[in-house]
Amino acid sequence: MYLVINSGSTSLKFKIFDKKYQELDFGIIEKIGDKYSIVEFKNKKEIKNISSHNEALKIVNNYLDSKKIKIESVVHRIVHGGDKFQKPIKLNFSIIKQIEKFSPLAPLHNPINLKTVKSAINLWKKCDHIGVFDTMFFKTLDEKTYLYPINYEIAKKYKIRKFGFHGFSHYGMLKEASEKLNKKINDLNLITCHLGGGASISAIKNGKAIEISMGFSPNSGLMMMSRSGTIDSEIIFYLSGLGLKNQEIKDILNFGSGLYGITKIKDLRDVMILCDYKIPGYKSKIKPNKNLKKQAQLALNMFIYSIQRQISSYITLFDDKIDAIIFSGGIGERNSDIRNLILKDLKILKNVKTLVVKSNEEKYMLMLSKIK
Repeated sequence: MYLVINSGSTSLKFKIFDKKYQELDFGIIEKIGDKYSIVEFKNKKEIKNISSHNEALKIVNNYLDSKKIKIESVVHRIVHGGDKFQKPIKLNFSIIKQIEKFSPLAPLHNPINLKTVKSAINLWKKCDHIGVFDTMFFKTLDEKTYLYPINYEIAKKYKIRKFGFHGFSHYGMLKEASEKLNKKINDLNLITCHLGGGASISAIKNGKAIEISMGFSPNSGLMMMSRSGTIDSEIIFYLSGLGLKNQEIKDILNFGSGLYGITKIKDLRDVMILCDYKIPGYKSKIKPNKNLKKQAQLALNMFIYSIQRQISSYITLFDDKIDAIIFSGGIGERNSDIRNLILKDLKILKNVKTLVVKSNEEKYMLMLSKIK
C-alpha cells in the first residue's frame, strides 16, 4: 500500500492507494493549530484540538492501525526544490537539509512540507519516503520561457528562473482530458486553470507544458486569495524606502494581498455573497455594508480580469486548435459562477470545449513518484 501525504499550511490530506493506483482510503485534517480542528476520514468526522502537523500524522497513523492498513512507501508533496530537485527523490535528513535552502522561495509551503516529512520519517521508520515536487511537470519549458530578462550571469549564478507550480494538478488535468476527449496525451493542446487559494494557469502544447503563470516563486502570476501575483518590482523598493523591512514586505505580498488585501475577507464565498451571488449550503457570517460590498465587487472584478488576461495571452502560443480549457482546484471545480464570469467575455474561446476536472493531486503525485 502507498500512503500519499499532501500537507498545507494548516491542513494535512492523505490517501491510500494500491499498486494499480486505485484509491482505497482517504482523510483530511483541517485548521491545524486551531482548537476546533476538523478531522475527517472516509466514514467519520469530528472536531479536535490539534496543535501541529506532527500530532495530525499520529492521528493518521492511529487510523491506519485501526484499519489494519500496512504501508510500504510514503509519498510527500514538496512545493519547491529549486533547480536541483526536479525529479522524484528518496528522502532522508541529509536530502531534507538541502531542500530547506529553497524554503524562502515558497514560504507558505516548504517549511510545513519538510517538517511533515521529518515527522513522517520518524513515525514510519521502515518505509521508503519519496519526495515529489510541484515544479517537475514544468521541466519541459523552453529556455526562452523560463529565463527572466535580467543580467544573464546573475540569473545563472543565483539560479533565478521560472519554475512553475501546481504541477500535479496541471498534469492531472492533462491526464483527465486525454480520457474525456479520447485523445492521446501527445496530441492535446490545452489551457489548464488551477483555481484555489493559490491559482495558476498553464499552456500545454502536444502534451507538454510550454508556459505557466507562476514563476520563480508561487507568488507570481495571477491575483490569488492572499497573494498579490505579479506586480511591478519597483513597488517593493518603494515600500522598502518608506521604512518597511524585507520580511514585512514579503508578508504583505504573501499573506496580506490578493482578494484578502482588497476586502480583508479570507473566503471567496463571502466575497461572492457580498456581490449578490448565492452559494448553496454556505451561510456567510460577514455583515454587509455599502463600502464592503463595493470593495468585494472590486476584488472580484480584479480576480476575474487577472485570469482572463492570462488565458488571453496564451491563446497565441498555439499553432493548431486548442482542444479544451480545463478548470480544477477548489474554486475552479466547484464555483460555476466564477467559471461563467471568466468565459463570458472571452469570445475567442467560444468554439473551445470547457471541462471541469475534480482535483486528485495525490493520485498524480503517486504516478509521478517513480524513481528512475
